[in-house]
Amino acid sequence: MAHGSREEMKGGVAHVTIKLKMGLRSLRKKEEMAVLRAAIARVNQGKLVRIVEFSVMSNHVHLIVEAENSGDLSKGMASLNTGLGMRLNRLWGRVRQGSVFAERFHLEVIKSPTQMRNVLKYVLRNDVHHGLGLGILDPCSSAMSFGGFAERQGATKVDCVSVEAQTWLLRTGWTKGGQKGLLTIHDLPRVTGVLQA
Repeated sequence: MAHGSREEMKGGVAHVTIKLKMGLRSLRKKEEMAVLRAAIARVNQGKLVRIVEFSVMSNHVHLIVEAENSGDLSKGMASLNTGLGMRLNRLWGRVRQGSVFAERFHLEVIKSPTQMRNVLKYVLRNDVHHGLGLGILDPCSSAMSFGGFAERQGATKVDCVSVEAQTWLLRTGWTKGGQKGLLTIHDLPRVTGVLQA
């Protein structure tokens, strides 16, 4: 099971965080983002997990993932970490230096509409949480393809490597939690510090 959690998952949604070891290059650079997007697309072609939303910071990645059970989630995340680690090692010229990740992954199983709504705000606007001050929806995330922002209703859907949600919580359940209704781009997580982009 995932580091930092013993929560079991059954036909649901989880917030997954993977973190790099210290001293590696930023994941938000162009080549690194291309590797990350390709890895997400590859995992989404499989049958184990569905990566629906994501946000990439300099040294960690937030994912909102659907899976049928904890076993599928663990296997899907192992596939992502292995493939992503190999490709990042190749990009960075790290020959036989082992994993690029500090740990397997951290897991939070989503159990309620309010929790789902809060996680969506946290992941899609993680740039604000870390004080990046971009002034736009973060291009290193799936925010521009998220259909739940009120301001983007009717806008052309941005092509993204993430997939459509299948669970009730992630399709519509989150709109019934907390303040209810669609999110706005001003529904922000609180700022906890500054992270270098």
